[in-house]
Amino acid sequence: MNENQVNGHSHPFDAVESAVDARAGNSPDAGPPERRSGMRLPLRESAQPAPKDASLAATIRSLVARARAAQYEWHLLPLGERVGAVTRAADRMLRRRAEVIALAREEMGKVDVEGLFNEALGPLDTVKGWARVVDQATRRQRTWLNPISFPRKSAYVDLVARGVVGIIAPWNYPVAGLYRSTIPALLTGNAIVVKPSEYTPKTSAWLVERLAADLPDGLVHVVQGDGRTGAALIDAGIDACVFTGSPESGRAVRLRCAKRGIVSSIEMGGKDAAIVLADCDLGRTVAGITHWTLSNAGQACGAIEIAYVDERIANAFVEAMRRAWTRLRPAGQPFADIAALGNRRQFETVVAHVEDARAKGAVVVCGGATPGHGLFYPPTVLDRCHDQMKVVRDETFGPVLAVVRVAGAAEAVRRINGARYGLGASIWTQDVARARRLAERLDVGVVTINNHAFSGAVPALPWSGTRETGFGIANSRHSLATFVRPRATVVDRATAPELFWMPYDETLWKVGEILADLQIGRFGQAWRLPFAIHKRIKTVREFFR
Repeated sequence: MNENQVNGHSHPFDAVESAVDARAGNSPDAGPPERRSGMRLPLRESAQPAPKDASLAATIRSLVARARAAQYEWHLLPLGERVGAVTRAADRMLRRRAEVIALAREEMGKVDVEGLFNEALGPLDTVKGWARVVDQATRRQRTWLNPISFPRKSAYVDLVARGVVGIIAPWNYPVAGLYRSTIPALLTGNAIVVKPSEYTPKTSAWLVERLAADLPDGLVHVVQGDGRTGAALIDAGIDACVFTGSPESGRAVRLRCAKRGIVSSIEMGGKDAAIVLADCDLGRTVAGITHWTLSNAGQACGAIEIAYVDERIANAFVEAMRRAWTRLRPAGQPFADIAALGNRRQFETVVAHVEDARAKGAVVVCGGATPGHGLFYPPTVLDRCHDQMKVVRDETFGPVLAVVRVAGAAEAVRRINGARYGLGASIWTQDVARARRLAERLDVGVVTINNHAFSGAVPALPWSGTRETGFGIANSRHSLATFVRPRATVVDRATAPELFWMPYDETLWKVGEILADLQIGRFGQAWRLPFAIHKRIKTVREFFR
């Protein structure tokens, strides 16, 4: 998986509305389709009208039941066979990559290079990486049992599939955003039902359809719609839920799952920061922060949105960013660098954040003004930002970098640890030993030194956060608790009855007293234990003869 695929599981725009809003008829603003730079704007909702609530619930319950029936046989297959089937599907995805690139361009305006690297390039590598993780993490574990306390007994633990996993998908990476949930769910023996974002229904459905073509009938399903569909999926009898979205929607999903006893993995966005120290390699630092701020037009939970820059090099840093950003090519040109934003609502959020910063004293270094048509927003650097601005406090999710000048690393660490979100951070310096010490002080889920967030493309490494980012974990063996549960198997090869079985008597009491004394180092009555045990076993055997 290429490093540009890192944010595949990142923040969608309110993928699920609350059940209350859904019943009240509040849905995302649809609006008429528009044109920009020769590209179709993203759809606001599924092409098919949403069914009535009762019909919707019945339909999804039926799909979950079908998935459960198929999952029973699927989970009994050896891991190697499951890997083989998913690998064949991934291979076909790569061969048909032009299709998904075109869909992402149509539905959310993604530039073709990012469509290739962010969405189309990764499925086969991802399956291979997850196969190693799952193989190692789910091997049977033998458990030692004390032969005196548990004579002739043995035990082992297997991690077994939960059943049917419901996945509520993001719009910003509509295919790659599903790699980190669909693939481990399937390899661990689950069935899946995917609810794409209503902003990118066809792109996400493409992935599900490719999987379904190479997997057992009924194992994989897609359901389209808005927040009502997400709520109905949770209510339809699934065994686990993976959600990525806003803190408000994430809390609602987590509560709904908890009420139904459904395990959930909830990721609720990010506001990643870069710490730029005075001794950094300025050229590489500017290049790296440019990429990780502007990739996918900044619509990624792991995008760099704030740069805490040592005041000694702040002027040079800001000028270098201005020179670079004003030369980047906007959407609509061949091999464009910067895509338009994915939907009108996100565009308006970016505009509001920049205007708020401008009104509160930020210096607009470049960008900061819309072309007046479509959803393209120019790459924008805002200097001299502070904590009262939305671009510092809240998730902007666009091509905007807020520069905050700091006295040094300690101030940057303090600000990051006090922020609303805690997904990731990066440290840019030539003193790696110092950066490692600073990393230990950062209260975030992912710390990267002299790069940013590419670890999200590595199945073996956890992708998680703190505070309002939520407690969901993607990638690595640490994420598998969403998809598997432990099952203990205990084998007893003894032929005699247990001494502590009924009927109770004075001899059993004496056995218990001697055992308690032995544990606290009193050995005076230890010699009586073998005789008491023999007597007890004889008593129980004769009682049931």
